[in-house]
Amino acid sequence: MESIKIIKKMPEIHCARGPKWCEKCREAIKNIDFCLIKVYLKPGNVARPMTEVYVGCRRIYGEYDVIKRFASKKDAKQYAIDHGIDISFE
Repeated sequence: MESIKIIKKMPEIHCARGPKWCEKCREAIKNIDFCLIKVYLKPGNVARPMTEVYVGCRRIYGEYDVIKRFASKKDAKQYAIDHGIDISFE
């Protein structure tokens, strides 16, 4: 499956019900960190959360998996430099 890895500022996810229905999700969404995510460019047969990313000049919504959460913005920047990965500061 075609995919890309990027570092993006993301809230924590608790479950599929979301913050509207789940108290633990409302608490988890307050934790926003830089994360290394793997974004799948084509839909798969697995239920995953979705995020918006830019591939070239094109905006897409893709399924993703969180691979790593970083303790600080500095750590995320250094990882991006060391591994040649794009980083989104939005």
